[in-house]
Amino acid sequence: MKTTFKTFGMMILAAGMMTATSCKKPEGCTDPNAKNYDEDAVEDDGTCIVSSFKVAPTTISGSTYQRVTGTIDENYTFTSDKKWLLSGGIFVKSGFTLTIQAGTEIYAADDATTPFLAIQRGAKINAVGTASAPIVMTTIKTITGTPSAGDWGGIIINGKAQINNGSEAEGEGGTGKYGGTQDNDNSGTIKYVRVEYAGKLLGTDNELNGFSFNGVGSGTTVEYIQAYRGADDGIEFFGGTVSVKYAVSTGNEDDSFDWTYGWRGNGQFWVVNQEAGGGDRGIEADNNGSDNTLMPYSNPTIANVTLVGVDDGDASNTGMRLREGTKGKIYNAIVTGFPKYGVRVSDAQTTTNMTAGELVLQNSSVFTNGTNWRDCADFEPTNEATNSTTAISLSGYIGTSSTNALDPTTLGSWFTAGTFKGAVESSNDWTAGWTK
Repeated sequence: MKTTFKTFGMMILAAGMMTATSCKKPEGCTDPNAKNYDEDAVEDDGTCIVSSFKVAPTTISGSTYQRVTGTIDENYTFTSDKKWLLSGGIFVKSGFTLTIQAGTEIYAADDATTPFLAIQRGAKINAVGTASAPIVMTTIKTITGTPSAGDWGGIIINGKAQINNGSEAEGEGGTGKYGGTQDNDNSGTIKYVRVEYAGKLLGTDNELNGFSFNGVGSGTTVEYIQAYRGADDGIEFFGGTVSVKYAVSTGNEDDSFDWTYGWRGNGQFWVVNQEAGGGDRGIEADNNGSDNTLMPYSNPTIANVTLVGVDDGDASNTGMRLREGTKGKIYNAIVTGFPKYGVRVSDAQTTTNMTAGELVLQNSSVFTNGTNWRDCADFEPTNEATNSTTAISLSGYIGTSSTNALDPTTLGSWFTAGTFKGAVESSNDWTAGWTK
C-alpha cells in the first residue's frame, strides 16, 4: 500500500488526538461530603451537591442510635431494625418522602437543640404502624433520665390547602411555610403513631405541639394517633381540610384539640383524657382571632367524642370553648369532669353562628362539670332535645350510650357507622395496645 504525505499527516493528527485525550484528567465532583461525589474524578467540575442531611451512629447508654441532622432531600426510610435520634429541626424537603416502618422508635436528642420533624409543603410522610407495632416518637430522656412535657417539638405537617391567615403563613417555631389553594393536597399517611413529651414552648404565642397540621389537605390520611403529655396543645389544626379518625390526647398541658385559621376537615372517635397537674380546654375552637369573619371559616364536622376533664387545682378547665367566629357541627359527644364549664360559646360572632344554625352541638351528653353550659342556651336540653345532662357510666374514657345518638354515616361517606355517644365502646377498645 502506498502511503501518501496526506495519509501520513492524518495518522499523525489522530495519534496526537489520542494522546491528548488519554492525558486529560477526569472531571467530576471531588468533594467526599457531596451527594454526587465521584471517587474517580481528579478535577472538580463545579457540580457538587452538598446536603445538610446526615445520618451517623452514636452510642447512648450502651445502645446505638442513628443520629439524624439537617434537611432530608432524598426518599429515605427510618427502618424498625434501628433506633433513630433527631437532633435539631429535621425537615423533609418538597418532592421527597420520608417512610417510617411499623415499630420504629424515634427519639429527640437532649443536646441543647430543639428537635422536631417538619414535613414541608410538597413533601410526604408515610408513617404506618400497627396496633401491635406502633411508631413511637419520644424524648431520649425516657432512656437517660426523667422525661418532661416540652422536651421536644413534635411532628409538623405543612400542606397546600387554604387557610384564612394569609395566602400562606410561617409555622410556629420556624417550621416552614404552609397554605395555598389545593384543598385536596396529599401530605402522605400517618397511622398508629404516638408522640410523647412534645409541645416545646419557644416564646409567647410561639409553641410547638404534639401534632401540628398546618394547611394540610384532604388527600392526607391520619388515623390512630396519640399526643401524650405535651407542654402545649396535643393536636392542633391551622386551617386546611385534613380529616382525623381515632385520635387520643392524653395529659397535655394546654388544649387537647385545637383548631383555627379555617380548618374544614372531619373528625371522628376523639378522646381527651386530662391528667392532674395540667390541661386547659378539651377542645378550643377558633376561626381567626384578628377577624372572626375571615374566610374560609373554620367549619369542621365531628362525631363521637369523649372529653374527660380533671380538676387540676385552679378550677379553670373547660370541655369545649367555641369562640372567635368558629362554625362547625358536633354530634355524639360526651363532656364530663371539667371543673369550670362543660361547653361555652364566647363572643358575638360565634353566638351569631350558633343562632343561625351554623354552629351545632347535638345528640350529646354534658354532665358533672362545674357548670354544664355557659352562654349557649341553644345547646341546652330545654332547647335542643337531643342533648342531655344525664350521666353516662364511664371507665376512664371508655363507655358509650345509644340514647338519642346519631348515625354518623348520615353526615357523609367518610364517617364510620356507630350509633352511640362517645368515642370508645366497652366492646371495642380501639385504643388498646398502642396508646399509653
